[in-house]
This record gives sequence, structure tokens and C-alpha cells, in this order.
Amino acid sequence: MGSPERTLLGLGYRLALGCWFAGAWFALCADAGAAERPNIVVILADDFGYGSATCYGANRELVSTPSIDRLAKEGVRFTDANTTSSVCSPTRYSLLTGRYCWRTSLKHEVLNTFAPLHIETTRLNMASLLKKHGYGTAAIGKWHLGYGKGDDTPQWRTDYAAELSPGPLDIGFDYHFGVPSNHGDLTGVYVENRYVYGLSSGKVPEGITIAGPEAESEDYQATYEAKDTEGGKGGDRILKLDAPRRKNERVMKVLTDKATGWLRQQPKDRPFFLYFTPVAVHNPVTPDRDIAGQSKAGPYGDWIHELDRSVGRILETLDAMGVADNTLVLFTSDNGGVFKPEREMLQTDAYRAGLKVNGDLRGGKHDVWEGGFKVPFLIRWPGKAKVGSVSHAMVSVADLLATTAAIVGEGLPKASEAAEDSYSFLPAIVTGKNGTEAKTAARKELIVHSASGVFAIRKGAWKWVEGIPVDDIKPGARKTQADQFRAQLYNTHDDPSETRDVSDKHPEVVAELRGLLDRYRDGGYSRELPPQVVDRINGAANKSVPTAKWPAQTGELLFCEPLTTLPVKPWVASGGAWEGIDGGLWGKPAAEAQRPASLRRPMLLGDGSIGYEVNFRGANRTSLRIDCGEHGGSIRVVISRSFVEVARNPLPGEAASSVEVLARKPLRLAPETWHPVRITFKREEVTVQIRETTINGKNDIVRETKLAMNLLVFGPMAGFRDLKVTQD
Repeated sequence: MGSPERTLLGLGYRLALGCWFAGAWFALCADAGAAERPNIVVILADDFGYGSATCYGANRELVSTPSIDRLAKEGVRFTDANTTSSVCSPTRYSLLTGRYCWRTSLKHEVLNTFAPLHIETTRLNMASLLKKHGYGTAAIGKWHLGYGKGDDTPQWRTDYAAELSPGPLDIGFDYHFGVPSNHGDLTGVYVENRYVYGLSSGKVPEGITIAGPEAESEDYQATYEAKDTEGGKGGDRILKLDAPRRKNERVMKVLTDKATGWLRQQPKDRPFFLYFTPVAVHNPVTPDRDIAGQSKAGPYGDWIHELDRSVGRILETLDAMGVADNTLVLFTSDNGGVFKPEREMLQTDAYRAGLKVNGDLRGGKHDVWEGGFKVPFLIRWPGKAKVGSVSHAMVSVADLLATTAAIVGEGLPKASEAAEDSYSFLPAIVTGKNGTEAKTAARKELIVHSASGVFAIRKGAWKWVEGIPVDDIKPGARKTQADQFRAQLYNTHDDPSETRDVSDKHPEVVAELRGLLDRYRDGGYSRELPPQVVDRINGAANKSVPTAKWPAQTGELLFCEPLTTLPVKPWVASGGAWEGIDGGLWGKPAAEAQRPASLRRPMLLGDGSIGYEVNFRGANRTSLRIDCGEHGGSIRVVISRSFVEVARNPLPGEAASSVEVLARKPLRLAPETWHPVRITFKREEVTVQIRETTINGKNDIVRETKLAMNLLVFGPMAGFRDLKVTQD
């Protein structure tokens, strides 16, 4: 690969050459572009692994996928297509926006069922782009990108009894019918446009009529219970809504009915874009009765058959409408398949029967391994995509936006403004004038991100895993996923199953990929090589990085402590070791202890402020606990590298679960760097500032006199310095 410097210097030339090449291909294939405005259908399956279709190697004696295979026979089958995340919400965000989701507040896992709309209403996405070009647009199926406009308070929740706005209709879709979050989620309902489908009573403005199913429809049920949810638990948390409930074994039928019905309604003189997102093959595994029992791989194989039947119905509808010849159909998945052979699951039964859900790839959904990201990716475009062809070009689902823009002939905004991580792979789809397949795509590097927040970067055959999860990951996951939480390098061409870490043999490759990951991550985009960030997020050890200017900390000085050494009384240290090194005081919990390292000092503070600096050296979080009043109450300010939170602790006699979170926001803080913190108390309000982030919370306990402060360290080590407490 050469030195990182030589490779990075040459990247600008390659990008320029790639732009010229893409432009030449676009000119060559002008008839495939704006003048024709092809219909576009994107089918995004759920948890459908690389080896789950027979055209990708699934055992034909176990499963049958004729409709998915039809797309391969009539179009292009990609062998190196990747999702951006190994879980669903982040990939769905990336597919529509052309942007890695970890650039948003969602740094790991997925959005919860009650999260606000995650795509900004002003952000360019596939729907808004195509609507601008005269397309009719629809999002039908699993949504899982949130509804409504949230605020900073953790108590905010989507109100499913009210108007669900902003939502899909506010980012460019004309029609929406969907499962709000997951198959088997706690809502148990569908959403149509801006309201729960069939909602009979709720916060509905006068004059608005909400459509619903026919009263006698066998596709719905009156109740939704714990047995209907994904985990079969949480019945007490199921939403109480006056609306028809989903019937799990009929969800695929209902969604496909809505999709095919919408297609048939489209006028012949207007192109359309359908974003169709089936719930199969996500848990719970619920094939319909007429298809159950057909697969030798068991119910999970039947569930794959259900997905294939849905794909077939879409293709049959396009044929019946007479529009198939002018329709680009893309089939892919939001992440790899569930692969947990150590657990008793229906997927495990299928695996034991011989079905390799993710082929020979390592791992699956949630993981940083290839089985979590590499997915089936099929494109049929009659007259443009070569029939029965195979492309080995590296592509990402984030590339759909740039590719769509190329198809309709629209240039993208600057990489710093939109489609930050999207490359057009149009040259890998279309057939040139000489009838041969284009072998080259613009993308040379690819970033992927696991459910635990671990980054990995691909370049050609090489894949480097950074191995650092988010700080607030659960302790159990740190143990079970320990093999993913370390730096490692693989040659995915020679070793597609990622069995041999070769980082020791190729330190120059590690250095190059580490540098590229940092540059793309910190630069804000990867469609172009961003400028080198001088004061990048992972700054030099023990240095303070410039931050927003705050007003000076004024008022009566109660005490000031540099914290370069362990202070004497009235300070009391416990729960671990404290040591003055590197210009600060560092706390480290005892290895055998279940409690944090603690440093406590009494005080008498009303309205006023506490200022200090914090530094993370392996700690997963720090906390400043403030004891308030004479009744044992307290508040806490929790700061990790990935979030800041202020909460009221349980009072004596209250359950530990009665913590009241007053405010919370995501962060991204560098390790080995001093970060300024300011906590201000004024009447019932507490304000926390850390760098450019500010949160505010209110609670009557804040009015009480603050009697003591406790600096707490959870995890290997964190440091504090320059503590100052003032009273107004």
C-alpha cells in the first residue's frame, strides 16, 4: 500500500480521476439519466444475511428464493456491497441521506421506539431529491427513524395518540404507511401519513378523519399482548392506543398490499420512487399460515420464503402495470443476519439444518465482522444493467443518494453540506456502448460501525478494526465482545472469514488506515478527502483543546483546589486510589471493588457554580454528586466521552430505579485531553456546560443548600484539575 503520506497525497489525484471517470461514464450513458427519469424501487429487507438467498449460495434444499434470484438473473449481483452499520436505524439513515449516521447524535445501537425524527427536515435525501424532479414518493414498511420533534429533556417521547410530525411526509415522501419501529415493537400499530392507522380516539384535531381497516379484516386484531412482542415480554409497557393492532403473521401481507396498491395508483405520466422496507426477516419469526412448514430450515426458512414472496409481488405488479422496462429495482438489507449459534433461536435451528445465514463470513448483526455489514445487493434496470452480470465493485448503501443524483442528472452540493459520504456507483450498474460491464466504481475506502460503536475501515482487501467501543457500553458486552474491542487487521480477499489478524506483519497498513479513519471521521465527510484537522478530536495527550469562551466564574470564592496532588482534610478519598500525575489528580477504582473511586468534600453552597477540568484515561464515565439539603437528597452530573447527563438521585427509601433524569445530550470527547466543565445552580435550575455543549435541568431539590460534593470515577482512570467553587 505504500506509506500513509504517499497514499494520502495521491488520493487527491485519484479522486479527480474518479470524478472524470464518473463524468465520462455519465456522458456515455446519458440515455440512462435525467431525460428518461426511470422509476426507482428500493427494497430494504431486515436482517437478511449475505448467504440467505440461493443466488448468494444458500442451500436450495433448505430455502427457495426465486423472486430474489430473478433480480440476479435479470440484472447485476454485487459481491462487495456493505451497510454502514451492523444494526438497522443507522443504516436506514445512511441509505436515505448519504451520510454516516455516527456523525449524528446516534453513536451506537438503534433509535428507541419513542425517538424523534432523526433526519433533519432540511437535509437532502433520496425522497426530497426525487420529489424535486417530479417523482411521486412513498415510504412503506418498517420506518425506525423516529417521529416528531424532540427536545433535550430525556422525558420527551413520541406521542402516538397525537399527530406524528415531523415525519416521512416532512422530508420528501408523499405517502407513508409503516411499522413505527420494529416487527414486534411496543406500539403494535401501523402509522399512515401523520397518524396511527385507524386511531379512533386521541389528540386528533376536529375535522380530520383517520382512515382504518375494514371492521371484519382478518389482517388485524383487537388486542396486542406480550406474546406479540419481539422478546415476548413487556406486556405492561405496550402502548394503550384506541386503534387496530397488528397481527404478526399478516404484517408482511399488509405492507406488501399497501406497496402494490400505491404502485397501481401512480399516474402513467409521472415517475415514482418507492422505498419499501419489509419487516422480514427480523424477529419475531412469523411466517403466514399458508407458507409455514415449507422450508427444511424450519420457521426461519419459511420467514425467508415470506420475504421472497413479497419481492415477487412487487415485481409482478410492475410487470402488470407495464412499467418494468423503465424501473430500476434494488434489493438489499439493512445489516447482516442474526448469527448467535450459542443461543437457542430459530436462526440457530436453521443454522444447524445447514443454512449459513451469512455465508462463510464471520459474525452477523451487531458485530464489527463482515457478517454484520456485507449484504446481498441486486439491481435490475432493463436496458441499462447487464443481464446476469456480477460486479465486484465496493459499494455502500450510503451511495444510493449520489447514484440517484447521477441518474436524474443533478450535481450534489459540497461534501461538507450534504451527501457527505456518498459516491455514485452508476458506472458499476450501466452497460457501456460496447456491451461490457463497467468494472470500476468511485469508492476506494469504506467505513463501517458496529452496534457497540466500534469503527472499522476498508481499503481494497484490507480491513482495520479500531476496536474501541463507546464508553457507556454495558459491562456484560465488554466481556462477551472482548474479541471485537481491540485493534486488528485483516486481508478480506485472502481471508474473508477474518481468522488471521495480520496487524503485526503490516504496521504500515495499520498506520495508513488509522490515519484515513481519523481524517474522514474528524473532517466531517468522506466523499472527498477533507483538510487535515490540526486540533483534531483526539488531541495530544494531556493538552487542553480550545473551547467556546465562557463568562468568568464570578461571585464569592468558597474554595479553590488545583488538584495536582491528593488534597488534605476536609477532603476524604475512598473506593480506590488517587494519584497526582501529569498535572492533575487521577482516580482509579480498586480492581476488586464494585464501587467507584471517590473524593468527597463538605461545603455550603446556595446559588453559585462549580468549575473544573476532566480527563479520560480509560474511564467509562465520571460523576459529580452533589448532596442537597438535610433529607438525604442529591443530584448527579454524569460525564462520559459520549454523553453528559444531570439527574436527581433516589431519596432514602425510594427504589434505585426512581432516578429522575433532568437533561441529557450526546458528546464526543477525546481521551487524554483536558475538558473544561462548568456547573451552575440558580434557584431550581442546574446548567451543565462542557466544551460547546450545554444542558439545563430543573428540580426543586436544586433550591436546597448544597452540603457536599463527591468526585467519582467509574472505570480504569480519570483525572480532575483546577477546581473552583463560587457562590453568588
